[in-house]
Order: sequence, then structure tokens, then C-alpha cells
Amino acid sequence: MRRRCVPFAGLLAAACAVGQPAIPLATFVAGDVAAVRAFAAQQVAEGDEENRALVLNVQAQCDLLLGNTDEARRAFESAGQIMGSWAASGGEVTSALIGSESSKTYKGDPYEKAMNAFYLCYCFLLKGEPDNARAACKRGILMDAEVEDEKFQADNALLFWLAGRMSKLMGSPDDVDFYKEAATANAFAIEHGARGDAQNRVLADPAAGNLVLLFECGLGPEKYADGIQDELARFRPRPHPAVRARVSIDGRDLGPSGVSAILVDVDYQARTLGGTAMEGIRKGKAIFKTASTAAGVVLLSQAAKDRGDSARTQAIAGGALLLAGLLTSSSADIRHWPTLPSTVQALTANVPPGEHVIDVDFLDASGRPIPSLRQRAQTLVPQKGESWHLFRSLPRVAPVTPAPGSP
Repeated sequence: MRRRCVPFAGLLAAACAVGQPAIPLATFVAGDVAAVRAFAAQQVAEGDEENRALVLNVQAQCDLLLGNTDEARRAFESAGQIMGSWAASGGEVTSALIGSESSKTYKGDPYEKAMNAFYLCYCFLLKGEPDNARAACKRGILMDAEVEDEKFQADNALLFWLAGRMSKLMGSPDDVDFYKEAATANAFAIEHGARGDAQNRVLADPAAGNLVLLFECGLGPEKYADGIQDELARFRPRPHPAVRARVSIDGRDLGPSGVSAILVDVDYQARTLGGTAMEGIRKGKAIFKTASTAAGVVLLSQAAKDRGDSARTQAIAGGALLLAGLLTSSSADIRHWPTLPSTVQALTANVPPGEHVIDVDFLDASGRPIPSLRQRAQTLVPQKGESWHLFRSLPRVAPVTPAPGSP
């Protein structure tokens, strides 16, 4: 009897879902990154273990914005190890099939894995390790294109372009191939609904510039449950005024070349690969739940009319189907990484070696600067190599330490 109860208890436990951590997104948008970092760190230490990768990513993002680059790299690495593991324990598999999708360990959708790889690449670049930065990009490209045993078109131009730039820093001839893939990915994404420019200035001359600026604009999409049984995981954009960045260097307006170019549309990435793939799975779960519950009711009703062994068999089968239907949660897993940007953009420039002042205005949809988001940074461009900076469309957040020039 005890052995029979253990699987049943497991099924009941599987029906319990782990919810989305209450990341204080309004606080993040207001620029109080330190408070959000404290919340995420507390969740890492005391929150649900199943959400560890999610809150590690948020903590690492905040550390990167605050200039704590070593801490950020370690947290992104830890999160990536969880997100990059395709294997799941038997218990997790059962929970995913019978219980709620969110009863298993959060490993992120493909777009979230790709963004984890982007941040890890940048952290390694800050550390002066372009080889490890390129390896992170390659991993992100694979995650962007493969979901379990299905393969999709890799359309994250940002990762291909970064892999090419890292190859250039390494002195590897692979950069040309990566640049070609970046142009192909950009064209494919735009053809399928991504925001961006077919004539992308950065991708047109991908190796140009000894000053490389990256911009995170807006807020990434919100994941929500939809459908009759909340079985569909879908995405909707979050409102934010910043859509582009405009740069001047040493007080000099760069004109059209001073406006950033979109390299990845995060909303598109979420909507066209992760969300679509999951919808089919959850539709199947919803159909199973409805069919098994209905079949169980029919068999139990028939058992009440019959007698003997036939009635007993129908009662057992009907009860099992009804129980499976009742315990099967078709609810979609709506856990997601809420502090991601809506787009990641880039701008490259050739400037004389030495010290320079960078002024960044984030622009709204009408092309007007948003005063509260204006940022300034100083940079030292080396005689040989490159200087990199990352900016986020948040108020009162100092840009992160620039990447050191390569020897």
C-alpha cells in the first residue's frame, strides 16, 4: 500500500507550480539597480531552487550595470550552466508532463539562453578573454537554433557579429564567416517580422571601428498564459519610450552614422521561436486533460450501470483516467527574465587613440531625446585594439567599465 501511495503523492506534488519571482520591475525601470540586485541576491539565497537560474541572471545583469563585472560573470556562468543543461531528472520529466510546466527547473526559452550567452560574452570581453567570449557566442547561437530535437534558422545577428569581432581580436580568420552569417541572420529576421534595418550600417562594415558601443533599449517582452485552460505561453511587448540611441563624441554630432543599429529584436526572438514551440506542447497537454477527464466520466457512468467484473474493470479504468485528467495541469509556464531589453543595438566609430567623451541620448519613437536617460562616459581608446562600452536605457545608472583594448 505504501509503494502505491508514493507515485500518487508524487503526482500531487507535481501539480504544484513554482511562480514567477516578484522582480521589482518598476524599481529597475526607475534606475534603482542596487535595490533590484539586493532582491535578486536574496532570492538566490532563499527563494525557490527551481528559479535559481532566473534570479541569477537578474542579479548578474544588475552587477554588470553597477560595474561589478567579476560578480556578474560568475553569476551569468552559474545561470548558464543550469540553462544549458538539456537533461532533466525523472521527477522533473513527470512534473512537466503531468503537472504544471512551472513545476520544473527554470532553464529559460531559447531567446533567454541566447541573451545569457550575450552577457557572458561581454563579461569575458571585459576580462580580456576574447576566446572565451567567442565560445559563449557559439553556445548562444546553438541555443538559438536548437530546441530539443528540432532545428530552426539561427537568426540572432548580434551573436554572429560578436563572434566575428571576437575572432578579429583573436587574430582568427573565422571573423569573415561569422560576419556573413550575421548578415544572413539579420535579413532572415527582418523578413519574418523583426525590427531592424535591411541596410544595417554596422553589418555593412562589421569589422570597422576602434570604438564599439552597445545599447540596450527598452524592456523585453512579458510572458503570459492564454487559452481556455491557460495552456498557451505567449508574449506581449512592455511599453518603454526608448527605441534608439544617438551618440556624439567630444561634443561632435556624428549625423546619421551616430544613430545605433538594431542587431537583435528580443521581442521577435521570444515570439517566433520559444513561444511558438511551446504553444504546440501545451495544446497537446490541454487536449489530453480534456479527453482523459471525459473518458473517465463515461467509464465511471457505465460502471454504475453494469455488474460484476466488467463494472469493476470499468470503474478502475475510469477512475484512473479521471484522476490523470484532474491532476494534469495544462497551465503554461510563464516564468521569464523580465529585465531584458527590447532590443540590443550597436554603433562603431573610428576615433584617434586617446581619451574621448561619449554622450548618449536615448530617443523615443518620434526621434526626440529622453532627457532622463541621457548618459555620458569617458573612454580611453588604445593605440592598438578597441574600446567597448555598454549602455542601458535607464536613468541614474553609470555605464559599465569599458572593455580593455586588446594588445
